[in-house]
Amino acid sequence: MTVPGRPALVVGLLLALILVGVVVEPRLLYAVIAGDLVVVVACLVGGRRLARLPVEVQRDGWKRYQLNRQADFVYRIENRGRRSVVVAIRQPWPASIEAETQRVETEVKPGEIVRIGIAGTPRERGRVAVPPAQVDVSFPAGWAHRRWDLPADETVTVYPDLQRLYQYDVLRHRRALTQFGVHRRRQVGAGREFEHLREYQSDDDFRHINWKATARRREPITNVHQPERSQDVLLCIDCGRMMGIPVGEATQLDYAVDAAMLLAHVANRQSDRVGLVLFRETVDLFLKPQAGRQAVRLIMEDLVDAGPEPVFPSYSALVDALRVSQKRRSLVFLFTDLNDPQLATDLASVLPLVSRRHVVVVISMRDVLVDRVADGPSPDRHSVFRVLAARQLADERDARSRDLRKHGVQVLEADAGSLTLDAVNRYLEIKTRQLL
Repeated sequence: MTVPGRPALVVGLLLALILVGVVVEPRLLYAVIAGDLVVVVACLVGGRRLARLPVEVQRDGWKRYQLNRQADFVYRIENRGRRSVVVAIRQPWPASIEAETQRVETEVKPGEIVRIGIAGTPRERGRVAVPPAQVDVSFPAGWAHRRWDLPADETVTVYPDLQRLYQYDVLRHRRALTQFGVHRRRQVGAGREFEHLREYQSDDDFRHINWKATARRREPITNVHQPERSQDVLLCIDCGRMMGIPVGEATQLDYAVDAAMLLAHVANRQSDRVGLVLFRETVDLFLKPQAGRQAVRLIMEDLVDAGPEPVFPSYSALVDALRVSQKRRSLVFLFTDLNDPQLATDLASVLPLVSRRHVVVVISMRDVLVDRVADGPSPDRHSVFRVLAARQLADERDARSRDLRKHGVQVLEADAGSLTLDAVNRYLEIKTRQLL
């Protein structure tokens, strides 16, 4: 489509002003008509030249982005013609992407390939459809623009923030994981695989002393064993209505997804097999534990589209799926919400069937507001009632956690800021204590 350029619009405005003088001098009408014809002819001629011009505009590498991480949405512009052109791109954005601007413009010389980007920050995880961009191509100071839309919507994938995965690998390589928030724990059990020898320490089990090495070195030497590898870790995520409750700028499910992503990565680095279960009123996905980086990539792809729905989760459906599909003893992490009394009761009624075979860790996010009100002062009568209600809610939640622990289930309650690292540290603690 050909549209008039800025020079044509300026001349058209001047002719419109001259048209006002027709009231005083009727002969000015002929001048206005002649000027309009010149503008129309110039636009048509310029439009035909632009239509034959081999200029190509396309999106470059719009595939994967990370949640809340600013990135450039790049366009590739190629001018295979003999004249310089000015290319303007107007990109409407969906509500889930915060962009600095909707319009960029650049001049492209003959035979040149230019890449120009718009900085944007995805605010929602999942598959996002970006509407087609509108492209305007014109000659510098040209009378006409050639305008078209890019062919179709572009679907981009917004992953959870993967920065912690990269940080973990770097600090693990440097043996500095304490800077990341991961606590190194000494192994408690005997292990199944010999790792190395070291000097005996006061809290070591004397049964692990290597007497031959002790005789050679004339000082106590102990065997160090590493925990058994290639064990099964299953990440079960509740996608029901309670997990859609907002906590700050994200939901409980978003925090669970972040924690599950790092857990899968750490377990893979520990040479364990990792699987994933997504459930609501039914089990929507059951990915059996697998080893290797491919397993982590599969989990990552499945977690991208995980979203809460306004339904009650069925823990019995989850337990049935575990009993049928996961025969091997596993470490099961269950991300759910324990603040709903009825859901917690349902969970306590079925988890004993699983805890007999598997090591189960229930991970729930604490209601920080309830804790703050329960611990806070009560300067007036209304505040007293509020504090008493908060304390009752906190006591009921703690009672539900104790009930789960009585059935051999571990419970991890954490706030939004520490949920991910607390889950990783609990996994490493279970590994070092060889509870699995």
